[in-house]
Amino acid sequence: MQYVLGQHLGSGSGSLNPYDLSLDLQFATDKTLTARKGPKPTFTRASSATFVGSNGLIQSVAIDTPRFDHDPVTLACRGLLIEEQRQNLVFPSATLTTQTRTVPATAHTLSFYGTGTVVLSGVHSATVVGTGAYPTRTTLTFTPTAGSLTLTVTGTVEYAQLEAGSFATSYIPTTTTALTRSADVCSIAGADFSGFYNQSEGTMLIQFSGIMPINYSGNRSFIAISDGSYANYLLLGKNPSNANTVGLVVRNSTAQVSIAQAGYAPDVINKMAMGVATNDVAVVRNGSLSLDTTVVLPSNLSVLRFYDPNASGGGQPSGHIQYFRYYKKRLPDAKLQALTA
Repeated sequence: MQYVLGQHLGSGSGSLNPYDLSLDLQFATDKTLTARKGPKPTFTRASSATFVGSNGLIQSVAIDTPRFDHDPVTLACRGLLIEEQRQNLVFPSATLTTQTRTVPATAHTLSFYGTGTVVLSGVHSATVVGTGAYPTRTTLTFTPTAGSLTLTVTGTVEYAQLEAGSFATSYIPTTTTALTRSADVCSIAGADFSGFYNQSEGTMLIQFSGIMPINYSGNRSFIAISDGSYANYLLLGKNPSNANTVGLVVRNSTAQVSIAQAGYAPDVINKMAMGVATNDVAVVRNGSLSLDTTVVLPSNLSVLRFYDPNASGGGQPSGHIQYFRYYKKRLPDAKLQALTA
């Protein structure tokens, strides 16, 4: 494997690792947090959660267990599932019955499987007709006024979820009360971080797909390397409130690089890379290259996170990470384009 990788990245020097690959995480292919090269990330989540297994069915995992989610139709692994915290307000969720819930005046999303009907009344009016059994999921995003929302159910309405948020997340089973799925937290810090990271130059390469809609506010980073204070960081992810991805370099709370590239959409694969060195930063998405040659890099970075709840007014992303690689050298522009094409 090292020889093949060296040939793929070779620069004619004969080296098996000319760009000093120091972290190689293949989540979708290997379905594990164990790295092919470099340290294993730490993963926590303070609740159980569900995902689609390799058999195409919804399955549950325990607290602090990562989820390697699959397409329910093709059965292809979509990668490591990272989601923000959400609460399912309706119960019992397996077979929904008519009920009334108190909701705030924020965006909510109703989702379910089956061909039944849910009529919303009270603080919001709508009729939602199911479009089919699992894996066909019917969803409606709406913003009620604050107060009592009644859901009148007829027919088959299964695996139902009502959550505060502008998109549907993974199913949260309930029985007799509302339940919360905690946020997924995946990171590398301490000696493991310093062992693979180079403060003076480097390249990060990630492939991800977001669940979040285009207009989801705030920078939502799928990879962030920071000093933990969010005054200094490197970030690749979704741009706030539009259909762009973003690459950011921030030093002492001042943006050194802020490069937005068009093309973000939910469930669309993004291949992104950022190569950094002093006065030499490249951000690449799906082969499209943008450069910045007046950059002072942040120093003393200390943690890698596959999320970033605070940086630049953003929050926890929701989506899938297929792979991540880190190189201790700043890869040439042509190589960055080839790796992300």
